[in-house]
Amino acid sequence: MQRDIEKYTQDYLSADYEFEKTMVRIRREKILGFLESHRAKRILEIGCGESCIANHTRDFEQLVIVEPSEVFVKIAREDCKGLVNVKIINDFLENQIQVLKHHSFDFIILSSLLHEVREPKEFLKSVFELCSTETILHINVPNALSFHLLWAYKSGLLNLGDLTPSAKKLQQHSAFTQESLVEFISSARGGGIKMIEQGSYFLKPFNHAKMSLLLKEGVINEELLRGLEGMIEFCPRFGAEIFVNCKIES
Repeated sequence: MQRDIEKYTQDYLSADYEFEKTMVRIRREKILGFLESHRAKRILEIGCGESCIANHTRDFEQLVIVEPSEVFVKIAREDCKGLVNVKIINDFLENQIQVLKHHSFDFIILSSLLHEVREPKEFLKSVFELCSTETILHINVPNALSFHLLWAYKSGLLNLGDLTPSAKKLQQHSAFTQESLVEFISSARGGGIKMIEQGSYFLKPFNHAKMSLLLKEGVINEELLRGLEGMIEFCPRFGAEIFVNCKIES
């Protein structure tokens, strides 16, 4: 059973999820850094959201975007108008594997998505079909041990590993720690995975709704947000989100 993409899109764009725009920026900056450091030229972006990667870099030879939301695809097509090296597919990835196998990718972006699919292991197996031993697969997901969730746990507001109400609203199904994400990726392929880089980013003290309120009221500003990004140096395991860059081995 596939996700209700229309409802997801409406919920994602709602005012209740306003702070996600900040997280998207932080997430994207990490991805752009990896694209540059790994000199990625043939990119697959699985799920582009409101702003595809082509809006933020043109340093690629080929970009393929697979996005099931008609709303987001319409935006991406307008943003990429005239770019002959960009292909946009309006569908679920699982339905396009055979088509995508005709392409050769050196970097695959799976950003803020794995935890949302109903069958993440089967989904990841499909992604591996598009990887060669030279392909870097970037995955990021929310951190089940993020600072704000640990604080909520110690305050008696939730159990560790439980999905929050906002996570359930956005049709999320899985929660990962750094260790469980690495283990999950490896088990999805039955081993043969090389972890290149991993970590967490952005020390978020409150949930999205409270962070949005603090920004609106001027309690925190861009300078303090950057400070929270830098705080990960001292709390490397407790960032709001975790990431892995990996390759399959022959």
